[in-house]
Amino acid sequence: MKFSNQWPILAALFIAVPALAQEVDYSADISDVSRRIAEAEKTVASFEGGVIKTLAQYRLETLKMNRALLENRQLGAEAAIQPELVVPAVEPDPARAADILSDIQKQMEVIEATEAEARSSGGLVQAMALTRVETEKLALAQLQLAWYQAQYGIATPQLAVTTPPPEAPNRNDVSDDGVADVPSWADPKYPEIDYSNGLFTSLANDGFKMAGWYGILETRAEIDDSEKVLAINFSDYDAEAFQDKRRLLLQCSEGTPSIVYDVDSFMSYNFRSDSVRVTYRIDGADAINASWSKLTSNKGTGLFGASSTDLMLDLMKSEKLFIRTSDNNGKNYDASFDMRGSKEAVAAVAAACGFSTLKLSKDDLKAIQSLLNNAGFDAGTPDGAWGNGSKRAMRAFQETQGLKMTGAPDEASLRALGIEF
Repeated sequence: MKFSNQWPILAALFIAVPALAQEVDYSADISDVSRRIAEAEKTVASFEGGVIKTLAQYRLETLKMNRALLENRQLGAEAAIQPELVVPAVEPDPARAADILSDIQKQMEVIEATEAEARSSGGLVQAMALTRVETEKLALAQLQLAWYQAQYGIATPQLAVTTPPPEAPNRNDVSDDGVADVPSWADPKYPEIDYSNGLFTSLANDGFKMAGWYGILETRAEIDDSEKVLAINFSDYDAEAFQDKRRLLLQCSEGTPSIVYDVDSFMSYNFRSDSVRVTYRIDGADAINASWSKLTSNKGTGLFGASSTDLMLDLMKSEKLFIRTSDNNGKNYDASFDMRGSKEAVAAVAAACGFSTLKLSKDDLKAIQSLLNNAGFDAGTPDGAWGNGSKRAMRAFQETQGLKMTGAPDEASLRALGIEF
């Protein structure tokens, strides 16, 4: 997120105007609003989702309304063209406009201060500061609407609500006889995926829940009744092949997370080593060479324990994973997995294994520990180490909020603590 260090001088933009609205030149105001629209569009594009993106989108629509009002009034003033956007006229109120102008100047100072705070911080502190930046910018856009009304006599129009046309049916919506035929277990968030594939049906019959290209099964470990999760991505799975039915498995078993690449073929490994070389590439990023553990079945490789969680968090935001491992004979075992559904799969594993789906720094964890302490849940001295004391405090807090008691500083729990993203 980049910030502009310069704001236009208000006196240069909001100049004295003649009493009659039709004699006003709106070009300076239109230019300023257009600049703010471009800045808002960059903000919207820079966030995948969350409250900051929502606020920026709302601000963008408000700014576009500002520009539409000004452009249509300019058309009427310059060429006596009937505006397409018809709004009622109201009596200008110069005294009120002067008061609002003062509020606008104060609001711009507030925005400068919040932007400076966001630039100088990081982690959750920056996330909260960015949320406030967007809130304050939205307030500025709304103040400008009020200023236009008071200064120029432009009233805010009431927009008609239109119902969007129904989406065209996809291959999951309609069967050959024209009757809607979507399996009850299909993931509605991904209507473009063909859930008529027999593999999906087989997993659904075994109790798996569908999430994109994943089947997710939540059970209990037999040894200690701890939560157990198996998420299988088989987007590279060749149902016609006798073997090489490659799968990606995200798992939590007995409190241990893991990522397994199952190649479904016996691989000739070096028996003197327990590790296997793996190369993977996420979306368009550079390929990464790593050392993973070989499976006892000799049919793949895996990443186990804490070392697997960072990769899972990266997969949550990805669209494609390419992965390759090789045996002693130089044979490559390649697969390309569609990552749709990874967010849900990783979230299920994280909840079962008690780790957060947020990448949190030591300072972030210190801040969360302080929030828990202040809320009456003893997390110990805030030190940024998420140990048993912090987990107990978080579980106690989660219980009071009706949340899943994972002990992890997950997104739902942080929102309950008052942190916005």
